[in-house]
Amino acid sequence: MNTFGDSNPFKLSNTRLVIGTLLFLAGGVLFLDRQLRTGWLSLAVLPGAALFVLYWGLRLKHSTLILAGSIMAGLGIGTIAAFGPTDPPLFLSTQIGLLALYFGAGWGGVVIIRAAFTPKPAWWAMLPAGVLGGLGYCLLFTPIRWSDFILGLSIGIGVPLLVWGFIAKLIGLAIPGSLITTTGLGIFWAWQTPDGSNPLVNTGIMLVWFALGWAMITISGRVIMRRFLWWPLIPGGILAMVGWGLYIGGDPGNALGFIGNTGSIGLMIFGLYLLLMRKGIHH
Repeated sequence: MNTFGDSNPFKLSNTRLVIGTLLFLAGGVLFLDRQLRTGWLSLAVLPGAALFVLYWGLRLKHSTLILAGSIMAGLGIGTIAAFGPTDPPLFLSTQIGLLALYFGAGWGGVVIIRAAFTPKPAWWAMLPAGVLGGLGYCLLFTPIRWSDFILGLSIGIGVPLLVWGFIAKLIGLAIPGSLITTTGLGIFWAWQTPDGSNPLVNTGIMLVWFALGWAMITISGRVIMRRFLWWPLIPGGILAMVGWGLYIGGDPGNALGFIGNTGSIGLMIFGLYLLLMRKGIHH
């Protein structure tokens, strides 16, 4: 019997039983908290309900209940961490960061649990997990500059797309994943301290990072498509040459060091490509 079919009457009746019981218990806890005035019992309703839903989702092997339970768990724990009683009170940015981080962890739980316990992994859930995780990281662990947000969100979007593309063998996901990731890194490293810096130097740094993103597409093609993709090296090479030229024009004294560092990264990428060929991925 396919326990994942939405048209299964047995499964639907169990789902209604779970939801009905959950609503009854949640209402009872909220009523009890209004009488006892604990200040924390109401906050515990959501994570408690999440564990209940997640338990039944795993028991019934119900993908939707697993999805709902994991998301509710992250949101509930984040609500307690962000808005629970603390001394001293948390800043608003810290509260939003905690809520985003735990909510993102809930989406990450969807990916892990669905992959481990169901035949239908939810790799797409890595995207909301990455975005929320990047936002939470920026609000909690950075000076909250615009470049920090770009870095966190670009990695939060780009890396999940790359991983999803590698798992699903879809180069159409790996291409934007490579470009988004290196674009965020380029903007961050070039403009994280814009005051008093040379615009030519910053633009050169940014373009060289963009070029590395196109080189990553070639690596992704070897992993996913098992063949050599040469066309990304054309825009990548052009961007690298322009970036080097701008950097040399803006800061000639440090040009050799910059070219040496970026050239070393290029050699690492080329070496990785040769290692992949050695491993026989082409076959």
